[in-house]
Amino acid sequence: MKVKLPSGKTEEMKASRLTVEELLLMLDISQAEVLVSRDGRIIPEDTVLKDDDDIRIVQVVFGG
Repeated sequence: MKVKLPSGKTEEMKASRLTVEELLLMLDISQAEVLVSRDGRIIPEDTVLKDDDDIRIVQVVFGG
């Protein structure tokens, strides 16, 4: 699967029954600070990923 990181860098990774939560743990990214989308739609952290997915991890900005 292709994973576009918040830095803009894209990585090629194997999914093999990986969930969004597990992916974020592998990448050392806090779930509270990002949104994850697959093919343009936001997905929850219990979603199981597939090798042909296009994943985008977007940094969430807080403030007022």
